[in-house]
Amino acid sequence: MIKRWLPISGIILLLPFFSPGQSIVLYRETFPYGAISGDLPIKLLGWANDIPDNPDRLYQNSGGDGAVYAYEGTSQTTAFYTSATLTETGGAVFPAINPSLYLGLTLSIDIQPYQNPANVTTRFAVQMNGAAWFVSANILPVPSSPGPFATYSSAFNPAAASWDSLSVSGNGSGTHATIGGGISTNLGGTITGAGLVFVHTGSGGTFNFDNFTLTATNLGNLVINSISNGTVAISWPGALNICVQSTTNVNGSPWNNNSLTAGQSLATEPLNASATFYRLTAFPPGGLLDGDFESNNFPAYWQNSGTTAASLVNGNAFSGSFSLLQSNSVPYQVQTSQLVTNLPNGYYKLTAMVKNSGGQYACYLGGNNKMTSLPVSSQWTNIIVRGISVTNGQCLVTICSDDQAGGNWCQADFVQLIKDDLPYNFIEGGDVSELTYVTDGGGVYYETNGVATSCLQILKNHGCNTVRLRLYNNPSPANSDLPVGIQSPTNILALAAAANALGLQIELTFYYSDGWANDVPSAWTNDTFAQLTNAEYAFTTNFMTEMKQQGTTPQYVSLGNEINSAGLLLPFGSVTNWPQLSQILKMGYAGVKAVSPSTQVILHMNTVSSGSVTYFLNQAASYGVQWDITGCSYYPFWTSLTAEEARDQINSWYATYNKPVLIMETGYNWSTNLCDGFTGQLANDGPEPFPSTPTGQKEFMLNCLNALKMVNNGECIGDLYWDPIFICVPGEGWELGQPNVVDNTTLFDFTGHALPSLGAFNFNN
Repeated sequence: MIKRWLPISGIILLLPFFSPGQSIVLYRETFPYGAISGDLPIKLLGWANDIPDNPDRLYQNSGGDGAVYAYEGTSQTTAFYTSATLTETGGAVFPAINPSLYLGLTLSIDIQPYQNPANVTTRFAVQMNGAAWFVSANILPVPSSPGPFATYSSAFNPAAASWDSLSVSGNGSGTHATIGGGISTNLGGTITGAGLVFVHTGSGGTFNFDNFTLTATNLGNLVINSISNGTVAISWPGALNICVQSTTNVNGSPWNNNSLTAGQSLATEPLNASATFYRLTAFPPGGLLDGDFESNNFPAYWQNSGTTAASLVNGNAFSGSFSLLQSNSVPYQVQTSQLVTNLPNGYYKLTAMVKNSGGQYACYLGGNNKMTSLPVSSQWTNIIVRGISVTNGQCLVTICSDDQAGGNWCQADFVQLIKDDLPYNFIEGGDVSELTYVTDGGGVYYETNGVATSCLQILKNHGCNTVRLRLYNNPSPANSDLPVGIQSPTNILALAAAANALGLQIELTFYYSDGWANDVPSAWTNDTFAQLTNAEYAFTTNFMTEMKQQGTTPQYVSLGNEINSAGLLLPFGSVTNWPQLSQILKMGYAGVKAVSPSTQVILHMNTVSSGSVTYFLNQAASYGVQWDITGCSYYPFWTSLTAEEARDQINSWYATYNKPVLIMETGYNWSTNLCDGFTGQLANDGPEPFPSTPTGQKEFMLNCLNALKMVNNGECIGDLYWDPIFICVPGEGWELGQPNVVDNTTLFDFTGHALPSLGAFNFNN
């Protein structure tokens, strides 16, 4: 290594040049696949395609990761590309690359000649200085007969003879690309985009491609930007697998990695009393190893702790010959883990194929502090952990079982850690609006250890992070057949303060009614429509202000409850009168945002089914209604859908509206009958196979939460249970004189003791 020294006020910078052969990763797109089924548009990853037909070209390959297919049925020239102006959160950001800073600048791509490959050729393309595009004069030597993926590389040569002109739309709006003639001037300046051009000369030619990468063999020097206040600011040409190292003795002390600088291009370092040396170093880009358990050397990659005999490599694999099995005939706790290092910082997802007998206290797949409990199934099932944050180049991947009875088991195979750069925080909790009603009537809640404990504290203890609070304007026996004050503004403010004190988020539902029905509240019954909407706006802003003043501004607000079934502020805001319903929704939205612009406004519907959802949202959009989150109720009984079918329904429509989806209500029986012996609101559990028992309720929730996380690109952001806390209390029901029709679907038993289903929230986030 060639070194340069620069002494500055107590530090010395060591400025290296890298030896040939080291690989500096400047840009890498692995085309992660964020769905469970179906093809996706590559624009989700910050790429564009100028093609004449279906833009959904991102598919799931045999490893569960993604790749892109370039196919045309007729002779055509197409282009797939990215640039610094086409970045989106789902893909790698394309950097501005100055070729003069690097030696050995190389473009590479994995290509599979798939169908009729003799009818298609491909070349690399680059954009210079944010403007003109150019295509390589050299065709990549992909075989003309079908075969496996292979890597093809081309050194970047700015000489004019190496390039032809290229015309693309620049944003994916074009139907084709056009290759022009040769150019007369060498390429100069900065590379701001790159991609591939495909020339189809016959019918059906298909190349699949993956792992588009720009690398170099030499990185430039550290540069001092400023020195002040006891620190020195340094910078360097950034790369995904470069970090800064330091030492106080180049002749003896080890070089220490500053992991926080990995993938960055600048840092601020303290000035030390003794001389400190800094240099740049390249490290191999990291990845999970032996995720298919086929290495025949399990201990070299995975470590077991706890009851180590309970974790072993086993046959009956999803693919190949082996999988991981965690099992024991007696109670056991075991964790199988791998510390993955040398990762570019960012957000990752962890996927696997799993089987699970159920019955464990805990059984989950995790990455750093994120986890998803394994769904219960004797068939191989896909599981996903989203939003794994890597800030120091490392991720601890774990498969964990805690079986307090013994005899239960789980299997895992095809574990993959994939960088998708999608942050994700799952909302989980439930509706606690009637908590005061229950406790005033003598209801008591008990933790799993049998100790009487605050209901909200129990929910918090078991992983819930959000409560839903449904607000009535003026509830009373005269107005709504509820006890005076229950779910009133004063009551909801008190519940919000209690939830906030425990660090719980708040979803606030404005009913704009005095009770369950969506009727106009009694105080507004004589208003004209104009007066009504003004009263709605004032009520919204006043209550939001009260919430804000007591420090409980809600993170989420829904305007009404399941409003697609009838409407809001009936009869004025009926779903048969969209001009008035839209105005009501607009006034509610404006009232929320006037007090708290950051609060996310929800439109809540009673189903996830495509026909009902799209009809309602299309109407809302056509009348100019604004909303931030699409809210849906999902009950297997009411919808006749399994959790996996609900996921597929959401996948069929969510992208149309470009809004995340929040499940506002979910319920499942833990007993076939209510505490009074009668059938409850949910006559059965629809098509789900899990029995109406405490264990069956937990197993349904384990499957449900994983299925919702599997919605494409993490666009389902959470699930709020209904009703988790309305336990059996003599004389209390959904109205005065009416029975409690949900005490067999709660997360507590008839006597208020926490049920196993709370564990489904505990090991999911």
